[in-house]
Order: sequence, then structure tokens, then C-alpha cells
Amino acid sequence: MRRRLDLYALVLPIGLVVGVVALLATSHGLRTVRGGRIGGDLPAFYGAARMVRADPSRLYDWDAQRAAQRDLLPPEEQGWIAYAYPPFVAIAYLPLTLLPFKAAYAVHTIVMTALCAAAMMLACRLLPPLAGRRILVTAAALGFYPIFRAVLGGQNTAVSLTCAAAAAAALTTGSPFTAGLWLGAWLFKPQLALPVAAIVALRTPARGRLLAGVAVVAAIYYAIGVAIAGPAWPAWWWRAGAVPFSAADQIVDRNNAISFPELASSFGMPAVGWIAAIVVAAIVAWRVWGTKDLPPIAVMASAAAAAILIAPHALYYDAGLAFLALTVAAARAPKRLPVIAVVYLLAWTQPFRAALPLPPLTAVAVAALWLSLSGDGMIRGMSAPERRV
Repeated sequence: MRRRLDLYALVLPIGLVVGVVALLATSHGLRTVRGGRIGGDLPAFYGAARMVRADPSRLYDWDAQRAAQRDLLPPEEQGWIAYAYPPFVAIAYLPLTLLPFKAAYAVHTIVMTALCAAAMMLACRLLPPLAGRRILVTAAALGFYPIFRAVLGGQNTAVSLTCAAAAAAALTTGSPFTAGLWLGAWLFKPQLALPVAAIVALRTPARGRLLAGVAVVAAIYYAIGVAIAGPAWPAWWWRAGAVPFSAADQIVDRNNAISFPELASSFGMPAVGWIAAIVVAAIVAWRVWGTKDLPPIAVMASAAAAAILIAPHALYYDAGLAFLALTVAAARAPKRLPVIAVVYLLAWTQPFRAALPLPPLTAVAVAALWLSLSGDGMIRGMSAPERRV
């Protein structure tokens, strides 16, 4: 029976890759046969990498971004997809610019699928009750709405999942410095990585080594930024990239935002959002600090789910991190599988956000966080040294 379920589960990741290849093979220019646009958000990253090669000084100039993406979007679309990540992120996408855009999109989709699978394999290895369900859990992850959309939409949520799972694995084996390196690698999304690192450090006895690992990668990222834009690049990125993007995105992505600060701002009550964020951070910190027998993967999953809610900027695809918390909840409290299934299916109502008073994925993140922190004791099968971060 287990083998049959695994075979059925393999259909999703294989079908995902085959479907993307078929979609590209039957497309007309940058349009699918059904009229959809190919590439999702990838033009922002692909175009930014082009700009780094040509003129990095204009990386956050919207006119320059529009020009760099002109042939990456259908001709009838006059806009562009804003790039607001730190400049070192554009370097990671340089290899893709050696390929035609549609080929780069196919490679990106395959890589993100593989990273998601790797993250879930790691997570299941840390959760003994799920050790024999790795393929099934991986398929469920790829079918989780925000992850599914991120993989097909040219986003990098799978990288965040990999950083979180790998850091938890390093902590489980007693390597806080290595865990810090993985958390540092996650700084390409600082609004998520920093709160996660703070919560995990709170629970880690060797927090100095953990934070040293974070600092090493942060220094490397800073050096890369210096090579692109000089030593003052953080101020440049913040002033020219992050702040203008945030202001514009509150309008453009109003229905896609899911964090408490953004949600409250959309209702004209930003202070309420920040109060809610502080309350969530305090509750998670208290629970993580005071709960015995909480393994590193549970700490990481709870911190990641909390980060989605308290970040100043988190869109619907960032909620893919909540799947890690649902996975931990399934291992810690199998009796709650029906509730977990309902939360999982609730994520698929996000496309109807415009007709709903609140984003379904905000509710999903809240539920995943609660489920991950309220399991029935320790995860059975873990040895005593592994139960303490």
C-alpha cells in the first residue's frame, strides 16, 4: 500500500516538470496556447541580472528595469515587474541569462522543484514518523497552493524552504555554525530570515556560533554588493529599491499581501498590524523558549510561520513556508490530520481573495503556527540529544 501511494505521489512532481516543458513547447512567443503569460515573476530577476552585466548603477531605476524586461513580456504589455531584492541576488541569476528566456524559465522551474523536494526530504529525515512518507510529503508540498504558484511563477520560495530545513538539520546534528551559514544564506529575504534567526538563536545554547555563521554569509553578501555598487550599497538599495517598491506594492499587490503589518495598512490601521506582529513574536518566543522536547525542525517551522505573519512585506507565495509547520504538526499530532487537511485545502481559496474580507493564506499561516506549537509532546523516535536545539 505504501509503495502504491508513493507511485501515485510521484505523478505530481513528474507531471509538473512535463507540464512546464509541454507548455513551453506549445507556446506562441511568450503566450501559452490558452493566452497566459510565460515566466511569472522571473522577468524581474532575469532582467536584473542583465542590468548587472550592463549597468548595475541603474538596477533600481524603473525605466531601466522596463527596458531590460521589454523582450521578456508579451509586446502588448507595457509594464514591468519591479525588482527590489538586494543587488547580490541578481548575481545568482546571471547563469540563467546565458539561456534564452523560455529555456531559463524551464531550468528555473526544475531547480525550484528539486530544491523543494530536497527540503522536504530533509524535513522528513528529521521527523521519524514521516521518514517512510518522504515522497508523499514532497508531493503534498508541491501541491500546496503557495508553493505550487511559487514554483510555476518564477519565485524562489523553495530556496527559503531549503535554507530552513538545512539549518534545522545542522542544529539537530549539533552544528550551530553550519546552521548559521544556512540562515545567513536566507538573507536574500531579510524580512523573513532575520526574525527566524532571532527566534532560533533564542533557543540555541551555542547562539554565538549560530550568529557567527549568519555574520559570515552576511559579510560575503555585503562584499558582493560592494563589487556591484560600492560600500554604501545597503543605503542605496533601501532608498532606491526597497522603499519605493514597498509604497507601490501596497497598491499593486494589495490582494496578494498576507502579513499582519501589510494587512492592517490596507485597512488604514498600520499600528494595529505592528501590535499584532509584536504579540505573535512574543508568543512564539515564549513558547519556543519554554517548551521542552521541542526539536530543531519544530523550532524552525514555528519561526518560519511566525515570520510570514510579522514581516513588513510577505506575499502569498511566501506562505509556502507554512507547509513546514504543517509537516511538523502532522508528525507531532497525527490525530490532527483532518484539521491539517482542512488548512491545506483552505490555501487553495487564495485565488478568491478579492471577494473575501481577509486573505485565506493569512489564516493558513496562523493555523499552521498554532498547530506546530501545540502538538502532543515530543516527536516519537528522536533521541535525547536531538531533542534540544
